[in-house]
Formats: sequence, C-alpha cells, structure tokens
Amino acid sequence: MFSISKLVALAAIIGIVWFGFRLIGRLDAARKAKASEKTDGRQDRGRPEGTHGRDDVVDLVRDERTGEYVTRDRRDERT
Repeated sequence: MFSISKLVALAAIIGIVWFGFRLIGRLDAARKAKASEKTDGRQDRGRPEGTHGRDDVVDLVRDERTGEYVTRDRRDERT
C-alpha cells in the first residue's frame, strides 16, 4: 500500500509545487518593484498638465505663419 517510491514521488511533487510558488512570488515582487520605480521616475520629471502620463501622444497646433504643425511650446517660442 505505502511504498518508499510512492512517498519519494509525493515528496518530490510537493517540493516542486512549493518551490514553484516561491519562484512566482519572487517574480511578482520584482515586477511590482520595477513598476513602482518606473512610476516614481515619471513623477520626478514634472509632466505638463494634460498629458495624463502618456509619452506616445503629443498635441500639435498649426502655426499661423508657416502652416506647420508644431507643439504648443515651439509655437509659443516663435512669437
């Protein structure tokens, strides 16, 4: 009924599951730490109001003199 090979296999399975959960916990903690570092760095840069933390979107306005589309800051610098 109980053999040594079955007990060893059961212990191995329990050990694998236990170490797997520990590994998943470490990876999750590292991911959360990296995400918090990323958001901390963004807050230090001082984003302009209205960007909502998106780096890939830039509002452009048409320059009346040249007809080019530029950022608001560049348009204001030209005047």
